[in-house]
Amino acid sequence: MLREITVPAGTNVPELVERAMLRCSQEYGEALALPSGSLIEQAHRAECLAAVCERRARWWGVLVRWIFSPACTLPWVFGAAVLDARRRDEDDARFWRTTAADWHAEHTARVIGDPFDRAAGRAS
Repeated sequence: MLREITVPAGTNVPELVERAMLRCSQEYGEALALPSGSLIEQAHRAECLAAVCERRARWWGVLVRWIFSPACTLPWVFGAAVLDARRRDEDDARFWRTTAADWHAEHTARVIGDPFDRAAGRAS
């Protein structure tokens, strides 16, 4: 479960979330542009992408809480759409975390030597 972001009372939540999402979009683009020539670079890039997706999911959570609060008069369908967006970012974060772990495992196997010779298809 992701840590929730708390918002002070009186804050214009949609504007706050919009600014945060713009920052997240910029950070996502920067993470995509990170070097990925080695296994460690690929793992680092995946970890950065996961962190941005997690942050984005938390901001969607802020918007969800506001949409379903008495302060908001939007129809429930908007809340359903934001819930779906949060779920997608949570799924993306899990994907990137798993991908990073896979790249780290592949790097470790190459550094310490893999007891299974992949080219020959048998134990060495």
